[in-house]
Amino acid sequence: APKIGSDTSVTGWQMMALQSGRLAGLDVPQKTFDGIEKWLDMAQAKDSSHQFVYNPLAPRELQTVTDDSGRTRRVDMSHGRRPNQTMTSVGLLMRMYSGQRRDDPDMIAGARYLMQNLPSNGTRLNVERDTYYWYYATQVMFHMGDKYWETWNERLHPLLTEGQIQSGPLAGSWDPKKPVPDKWAHHAGRIYVTTLNILSLEVAYRHLPIYEDTAK
Repeated sequence: APKIGSDTSVTGWQMMALQSGRLAGLDVPQKTFDGIEKWLDMAQAKDSSHQFVYNPLAPRELQTVTDDSGRTRRVDMSHGRRPNQTMTSVGLLMRMYSGQRRDDPDMIAGARYLMQNLPSNGTRLNVERDTYYWYYATQVMFHMGDKYWETWNERLHPLLTEGQIQSGPLAGSWDPKKPVPDKWAHHAGRIYVTTLNILSLEVAYRHLPIYEDTAK
């Protein structure tokens, strides 16, 4: 919210919209992009310049939260300060849109990190299915090209096409809970996973110049 707080996830979505608007001829103040850069500098992991955290301002203490069923539990909120693969993919994409080159050491290190975390459904005891992560990392790896894109896409493409429902009234969609639940589908459901999966599959075909014009 304005003048209240932010996080790397929301900032990533906003930057893509702003960059697209700028390329379409809309007037987007440079100070807005400067603010995004400031956030990225804050969200960059302290001991790893190619990784990013969700919220560097997250509280360090335990907080009481209430779930949808009304049950309360104590949650360690400091996890937002720790880097993870999803926020790293968002941060790397934003760095690209800010003009960071493919051959920058941090971009190369980031792409290698994503290579170590290729798409996988995992198991019900160790769920790795994360459509959100795949969507952002797919864009990063496509922009990086060469072995990064080839390796990533060779894993992602069959994972998505083989998991897509082929018949019946839900044909063309993806089940948010099968073969294992997507990490965020309990919040957004079938439309969410289907939309992001389609966008990930289309990256190589619908690619817009939101990166090419800034960091060739």
